[in-house]
Amino acid sequence: MPPKPKPTSPADPFSGTEKLMQTFRMPRELVKFLRAEADQEGSDLTSFVNHHFEGLRTWFGLPGAASVLLEADRAALKMRRYEYLLHLLFQRSLELRDKGPGFDAPGAKARKKS
Repeated sequence: MPPKPKPTSPADPFSGTEKLMQTFRMPRELVKFLRAEADQEGSDLTSFVNHHFEGLRTWFGLPGAASVLLEADRAALKMRRYEYLLHLLFQRSLELRDKGPGFDAPGAKARKKS
């Protein structure tokens, strides 16, 4: 009997839907922070990290039209994703400096008028 052919793997081993085990080394303080955040959310650490990484990958679940606009802006600014998110947070901080924290919260205009 001839030997069975070995199963072939896809060209990109990360393109499937199966979950892979991956190990990361992190500073103790970062792990402590992540665990505290996960606990606050009522989530286990693996689910918490997966949720946040998936959010980073997918523009946090924004509709496709918004994601396309953000991606085009990021490319036009020649920024990597992390730097672009820092840029967005900085822009928000400038608005907060001018308008105050929570200026766009629901009911914020009604509270200001009184």
